[in-house]
Parts: sequence; C-alpha cells; structure tokens
Amino acid sequence: MPSTVLLLGDLLGKGRVAVRAMTTVLEARGHEVLCLPTALISHTLNLGHAQVLDTTDYLLQTLRTWEMLHVDYDFLCIGYVTGSAQAHVLARIADKARAKGKPVLVDPILGDGGKKYNAVTEDQVEGMRELCEHADLITPNLTEAGLLTGCSGDVGSLCKLLGGGKSVLITGCPGNDESQGAIIGWDARRSAPVDVRFARIPGHHFGTGDMFSAVLVDALLSGAALEEAARRASMEVADAIRRNENRASCL
Repeated sequence: MPSTVLLLGDLLGKGRVAVRAMTTVLEARGHEVLCLPTALISHTLNLGHAQVLDTTDYLLQTLRTWEMLHVDYDFLCIGYVTGSAQAHVLARIADKARAKGKPVLVDPILGDGGKKYNAVTEDQVEGMRELCEHADLITPNLTEAGLLTGCSGDVGSLCKLLGGGKSVLITGCPGNDESQGAIIGWDARRSAPVDVRFARIPGHHFGTGDMFSAVLVDALLSGAALEEAARRASMEVADAIRRNENRASCL
C-alpha cells in the first residue's frame, strides 16, 4: 500500500544521488515523498572541495508549516547532516516521529572505502553518533560503522556496539571470498541476526547506497522482515547495475 515517506538529506546541484535518487525510486513504487534538504551541496563530495549551505532553519520552518496544514508522513529517513548542532535538532524530530509510531531510519553518510568522504569533519561524525541513538534502524557501510564506533573489529562486534535496542544493517561487508559481499546486522524487533550474501559486481557504482535505502524502506513498508527487506534491496541494486552495464555496452 502506498505510503508517505519524509526524506531529510543533502540536495545536490550536480549528481543524481542522495534525496534525489531516493525520491525517484520511492515515487516509482507509488509512494508520496516529502523531501527537505539538510544541506544544499554543489556536487558529490568525491569530486573534491564543495560548497555546502546548511538549511536547518528552512527545514524546521517547513516542518512547522506542514504540521499546521496537517501534512503528515508514515516513515522518516535521515541522511547527511552538517554537524553536531544540526544532528541535535534532527534527533528531536526523530524522537517526535517515533513517539507517534513512525519508524526512523538513519543512513550515516560519512565515508566509504576505509576513509571519510572529502570535507566530512569529526563534528559530523560526532553528530551522526548522537543521531543514530534516536533511530529505529541504522544502515552504515563498513567504513561508517568503524567511524561511528571508533573501532575496527569484526562485523559482529560492530553490530553489538551500534545496536543498543535498535536494528542495524552494515553494508559492504566481506563475504566468504572476494567474489562475495555481505550485509550483516541485527533485527531488534525479532531479536534475530541478519546475514544477506550477494555476488560482488566489480567497479565503483555511484548512488547504489541511496537505491538500497529506498528499496529497503519500500520493502519494510510492505511488511517484510528486515532480513528479507535487505535481500530484496541488494537484489534490486545488483539488477540495476547490470542493466546499466548492458546499456553502456550497447553504446
């Protein structure tokens, strides 16, 4: 059944990632998307120095206006934050949503490939640590899990450190060999581990994390358990990569 999803994250001038990518996927599945930027960013951070405009005041004013107009949502997703000050504000928004029974997913946009993204500061890491404590589900990749915990232990230990009553999915984990990847986590609602394996597709593919989050939300809204939702999301991301590769090979 179509739902309304509120996305709070970065809006880019160049690059179809973040809330732009998630909106496309969720709307294609029939959901209404309410989208508010936590920041306006000139381009994807991998390109180097970027212009970033914090939009906290606008975000709060819009939410107050929507509340007066009785504009509501069923699921809250939070991504990029500009720092600890904004994260503190977003934590209050998350708490208000959860108090009304609305699930809150936090995708801690901090880094990948063993290092922080360009221009991501320690203050942003601290902010994400705080915000993750106010979520029902967090979806860090392996690099972000290490940044949030300050540890580089095994994935099982990272899940325990990040858990604390919430569900966790750590993406980009190693599988049994180099040809396999894994999503490892903990489903707090069912008190059960999550272990999803998939075949790795060589290369770097932009926007896959955003697509994963959007399909994950769609599956959860349909009533799927967390492990099944993660499996569906990983399969759809792989299918999208293969379709793009096939189109490119035909050019």
